[in-house]
Amino acid sequence: MSATSHTAGPARAMIGCVDTTWLDESPFLRDLGVRWHDGEVVMTVTEPHTAHGALHGGATAALALAAAQATMRAEDPETDPSTTSLHVTYARSGRGSRFTAASTTLRRARELGFHQTEIRDEAGQVIAGASSTLADGRQGTGVAPDAPVPPGDPAVFTKAAEAIPFLRGRKLRFEGVGPGELELSMGLAERNLDAKGRFDEGALVTLIDMAGTSVPWTLARSGNGGATISLHAQFLGPAPAEPVTARATVRAHDERVFWTDITVFTTADRKIHALSQLAYRFA
Repeated sequence: MSATSHTAGPARAMIGCVDTTWLDESPFLRDLGVRWHDGEVVMTVTEPHTAHGALHGGATAALALAAAQATMRAEDPETDPSTTSLHVTYARSGRGSRFTAASTTLRRARELGFHQTEIRDEAGQVIAGASSTLADGRQGTGVAPDAPVPPGDPAVFTKAAEAIPFLRGRKLRFEGVGPGELELSMGLAERNLDAKGRFDEGALVTLIDMAGTSVPWTLARSGNGGATISLHAQFLGPAPAEPVTARATVRAHDERVFWTDITVFTTADRKIHALSQLAYRFA
């Protein structure tokens, strides 16, 4: 968070010695009700995230990302990190209106920061744990294969997504579905953005979670729903400032658990920005 980390504008928001401009000026995090308080990241939910009233899996992962970012920035005010790797394990559904995420630093090595995060509900129960690696100045490259969009009608998936309050207004669009595969795009809606006008990393993990939890339903239908068990995402560098697409594929499954791969790339030129794996369990 050196003077070169942000463009000129309003005075920075400072809490103690921590510059929170990156958090306070992110429409995505502001929309989530996320703030920095006494060394923790706190999220206050003002409306249900899902039709069942639980915290959305993408919001849980986004809270973990924000906590690790805040911790690294507090320890090194000159850094402007992005996430390289994130692994989230979901222990229970998030219920209530207030959630806290506390991160500890396992190690700093050159440009890398290794962090462990616990997310708790207002009763103090751990709902998720996360490990993350952050870095400053990393920009990997890769191009997604030029595969045809699955030809199936995604109307059922579109209707299901529209019923989830957390996903509304994010310019999400199911492009096509097929047995064991789908494509889902996301546009630059304001509530998806970070303080620099790019996608917030939390918006990208929301896209990953939605793609990875939807693709099992192309092979199996269960009236009892399901939930994410774990999400692992690797980011090649800072998030893009243009529309992106997620292609999700089922790699294996048993009667209840489905293991999926998700690749996130820019829609226009198919440059890869994230590689992810997600495990989903039907109830």
